[in-house]
Amino acid sequence: MILRLVALALLVAASLTVPLPAGAATGQALTAAQLAQVRPLAFTSTMPERDAVATTLPVTKVRMNAVIAGGYATRALCHPTDLHVSVQVSGFCWDGTDDTTANWFPQGITGSGDGMNGSVLYPPCDGCAGRKIVAVSWRSGASHEYGANRLARVTFVDVTGGTAGAPYRHVVLVEPDGSAEGFHEIATHADGISWYGNKLFVVTGGDPDVSGGDRLIRVFDLTHFWRMNSTTSGNVGCVGGVCSAAYSGFALPQIGYYRLGPPSVCVSLDLARPCFNGVSLDRSGADHLTTVEYKRGASGGKILRWPLDSLTALLKTGSDGLVHPTEGWTSPVWELQGGVFTGGNGILVGLCPDGAPAVSYMPGGTASISGDYRKSCLHRVTISADRGTLDVHYMTTVPANAQNVSYWPASGEVWLVNEFRGDYAGAYGSDRLVLALNCPNLSC
Repeated sequence: MILRLVALALLVAASLTVPLPAGAATGQALTAAQLAQVRPLAFTSTMPERDAVATTLPVTKVRMNAVIAGGYATRALCHPTDLHVSVQVSGFCWDGTDDTTANWFPQGITGSGDGMNGSVLYPPCDGCAGRKIVAVSWRSGASHEYGANRLARVTFVDVTGGTAGAPYRHVVLVEPDGSAEGFHEIATHADGISWYGNKLFVVTGGDPDVSGGDRLIRVFDLTHFWRMNSTTSGNVGCVGGVCSAAYSGFALPQIGYYRLGPPSVCVSLDLARPCFNGVSLDRSGADHLTTVEYKRGASGGKILRWPLDSLTALLKTGSDGLVHPTEGWTSPVWELQGGVFTGGNGILVGLCPDGAPAVSYMPGGTASISGDYRKSCLHRVTISADRGTLDVHYMTTVPANAQNVSYWPASGEVWLVNEFRGDYAGAYGSDRLVLALNCPNLSC
C-alpha cells in the first residue's frame, strides 16, 4: 500500500492539472426554451431482423436463467476502495483475467434492483425470478483483435448468494441486419446501461473529441438471448452453419435504437445535440431515464431526463411520435462520467474537486490527471425546491477512472463500477472493482 501511494504521488507530480471547480458548485436548470432546442429522439425497430434470425439460422433462443448459470466467478474485494464515507460497503473483484485485461474495459452498471419497480429488489424476469443480478457493460480495448470500441459486451453477475464467488457470464451485444450472416458486432464505447422492465438500454455516446461511438440509445430484450453453436471463432455472425459471437457462448440481439432526430452526430456541450455517456433510472415520481454527458477536460455536461412508458418499457413518445426531454441541467463536475437521481437527491461521478475543501488524504491533495489515470470522486447533489439549480458538493473519492452508478430503491444500494486496470507506466496494479454502498434515498 505504501509503495502504491508513493507511485501515485510521483505520477501526480508529473501530471497535467486542470482547473476544476471547488468542493461546492452549482448546476443550472435548462429553461423550457432551451429544452425545446434539444433534438428529440426517434426510434427505429430491428425486431423483424431479430426474429428472422431465429427462423433461418442455427441460433438457439434462451432465457436469462441459461445465461447466469455457470461461467466465471467473482472474488472478494481485493483492492482498496478509496472510499472516505461512513457507510456499509460490499462488492467484488472480477476473476484474475478480467481484473487486469486490456482487451476489455467496464463502463456501465445496472441490475435487477432497477428492473421491474422500485419496491421489488429481485424482479421476476423471464427465467430468473427471485434472483439478484448485477449487469455491467464493457467496451473492447485497443489490444483487442477487433480494436478499441469495436465490440461490446454485458456481464450478468448472479449475486443472490453474495458478492464473493458469484457466478457470472459475458454476453456479446449484436445487431441483427437481415444479411446472410444474420447479425454483426456493435461498434460502440458501451458507455452506460439501465435495466427497465424486460428492456436493457445501452447509451453509446462516446466523445467525438476522444473516441468513436455511434451516439445512440440502443435497446435489448432481456427475455431473448441467443446461444451460439461455436465458441472457438472470433467471427460475429453465422457462416456455413457456424454461429459465433467473438468466442462468447451467448449473444444479446438488439431490438431497436433511438437516435437524435433529424439524424445527427452528438456534439459535447452542444445544446441541440447532446451526447449520452451515462444513464440511470429514476423511479421517484414518473419513471425517467437520466442521461449525462462527458466532456474531456471540462465541466458543463448536460444532465437530461427522458420519460419512460411502463406499459412498453420503452421511452414515452409525445404527440409527434418523438421522445422529448422533460427536464435538464448543466453539470459543474468536470469530466462527468455518470449520475443517478431519486427525488431531490443525486450523485454524480467525475473528477475530484480542486480548491476548498482540498481532498488532503489523496496523493497531491488535489484532483489531477496523469496520462489515462483519472482521480475520481462522487459528488452529492441536492435539487433546489424550484428545480432551478443543482447544489453539488464533494462526497468521497472512489477507485480511479470510475464510470457509472445505479441506485436500487428497494435495497437502498448505490452500485458503482470503475475501469482502471492498473499498470500505468508500470507503477501499480489494478484497482478494478464493483462496489455497492448502502445509501438509502442517496442521502449517505
